[in-house]
Amino acid sequence: MIETLNKRNRIIASIFALSFIVWIGGSLVRSIIAFSVFDPSSTQALIRQVSNDILMQSVYLFAASSSYTTPAFLVAFITALLLIKPTKMYFKKEGWLMMSFILFFASSPIQLYLMYLDIQLSVAVFWKGIWEFYSPTILNLFFERINNVLINSLAGISFLSNLTIIVLFVLQPLKKKE
Repeated sequence: MIETLNKRNRIIASIFALSFIVWIGGSLVRSIIAFSVFDPSSTQALIRQVSNDILMQSVYLFAASSSYTTPAFLVAFITALLLIKPTKMYFKKEGWLMMSFILFFASSPIQLYLMYLDIQLSVAVFWKGIWEFYSPTILNLFFERINNVLINSLAGISFLSNLTIIVLFVLQPLKKKE
């Protein structure tokens, strides 16, 4: 299928793949950073006897890492939109491709909302200079992103959907034989 795409669409597909990989990897690293402030036995209790600086360093790294995951997702989203039309004719023969597009665009709304929260957190940390973990702004934005059950559940499902896209690209199920 990729062999039949013109050079422009191959470049767009390559840009999509690169930005998608950066975004997926960055999202995993960001999750590790975010959950490092919590007690290992619970995601509701913060690590005991930790200074504000250590907690804010984790928030700082979490906010800073959004500076590459947010653009990577946006590039992946835009390139996926650009690839729909030239690849649409392959959807019947390449079922995995259609499923990948559906999973990507179905999980995009939650990712866009998470980016919105990340941008708000970054503005609070970098532009407003808030360096107090227990400030209402940081607590609300950080805990909305991490501890909100609905958002965290949807983010997890979205992440698994996007990991499924990688599996679909590798295994290519529902591919019609010629």
